[in-house]
Amino acid sequence: MKLRNEDNITSFQLIFFIVQAQVGVGILSMPYNIYTQAGHDSWISVLIGGCIVQVLLVLFWYTMKRYPAMTIFEIFDHSAGPWIGGVIKFLYIIFFILIGASILSLFAEMINLWILPLTPRWLLIILMAVIGIYAIRGPVKFLARFFVFVSIMLIIFVLLVIYAFFEVNYLNIFPVGESGFFPILKGTEKAFFSMLGFELFLVIAPYVDTKPIKKLKSISIANLIVTLFYAFLTLICILFFGINEFKLVPQPLLYMIKSFSFKVLERIDLLFLSMWIVSVATSYMAFLFGASRGMMSFSKKHQDHTPFVIFAAIPTVILALIPEGGYEVGKFTNSVTYLSYIFVIGIPILFFIITAFTYIKEKKAL
Repeated sequence: MKLRNEDNITSFQLIFFIVQAQVGVGILSMPYNIYTQAGHDSWISVLIGGCIVQVLLVLFWYTMKRYPAMTIFEIFDHSAGPWIGGVIKFLYIIFFILIGASILSLFAEMINLWILPLTPRWLLIILMAVIGIYAIRGPVKFLARFFVFVSIMLIIFVLLVIYAFFEVNYLNIFPVGESGFFPILKGTEKAFFSMLGFELFLVIAPYVDTKPIKKLKSISIANLIVTLFYAFLTLICILFFGINEFKLVPQPLLYMIKSFSFKVLERIDLLFLSMWIVSVATSYMAFLFGASRGMMSFSKKHQDHTPFVIFAAIPTVILALIPEGGYEVGKFTNSVTYLSYIFVIGIPILFFIITAFTYIKEKKAL
C-alpha cells in the first residue's frame, strides 16, 4: 500500500491516537461496571486488563512488523485470499460501524440524562456524526494532530478528580484481594471492554513513519497511560463512595464531581461533561476512520479514505437511533462489545499464528 506524504504520522502522535481511541464514552460508567463484579478490588481488575491488552498489542505489533506497508485489511487479502479475505474485511467494517453506533447511542443517552433531557436523541446523534465526518475527511496527519491537542483534557480530568482526595476514606480499599480470584477475573472482562480501541493499531500502523521498535514503544506507552488513568479513576471512586454508596451510583465520576463546589464555578460536573464530549468525539472519529479505511481497501482506484467516510457514518447513525432508553442502549452496547472476543482477540491471534508459521517456514527454506 502506497501512502501519501501527508498521511504519515509520528510515533509520538501514535501514542495519543491510541489513547483517544480507547478513552471515550464508557469512562463515566466504567468504575461502576467493574465494581459490580470485583467490588473494592476493581482497581486490580483494571491493572490485569491493562496487562492483557499489552500482550495483545505485542501480538498485533509482531503481525504488523511482518507487513509494514499493509493495514490489517490488506493482510487479510494477502494471507486468506481475495474471497475469504474480503469476507473478513467486510465483517471488520461492520464491527467498527457497530462500535461507532454504540458510542453515538451511549453519548445521546448520557446527554439526555445529565444535560439536555428535552433535546431529541436523533439531533444529538446527528450532530456528533457530522463532527466526526468533518474531522476525518482529510489526511490522517491532521486527525492525529487533533488527537494530540485534545489529550491535554486528560490532565484536566485528573486534576478535577484529584480534589476528591480531600474527602475520601482510605479504609474503603481494604482488605485488598477480599473479593476473590473469580470476581476479580470477571471485573477484568469489564475493564478489558472499557479499553477497546487499541485494536485500531492494526489499521493505523502503516501510517506511522518510524522503526517497528518505536511503534511498540508508542503503543506500550499509550496502554500504560490508559491503564493507569482508568485504575486511578476506579480507585478514587472506591475511596470516595465506599461499599454501600457505590452500588447506587451508575455514573460514579459524575456524581462525585457534582458534589464539588467552588466560588468561581458552581457546576463542575458540566465542565467535566464538556470535556467528556470531546473524548467521545475522538473515540467515534477513530472507529469511523477504521470503517472508512476498510471500505477503501475494496477499491483499487482510491488511495484516500475520505470518499468513504460518509458511507461509514450513515449506518452508525441509523443503528444508533434504534435502541431507546437506558436498558435498550445498555443491551445494544453489551452485545456489540462481546463481539470483541472475535474481532479483537480471535481473528488477530489467528493471523498472528499464520504470520509466525510463515516466518518459520521462510527461515527453514533459507
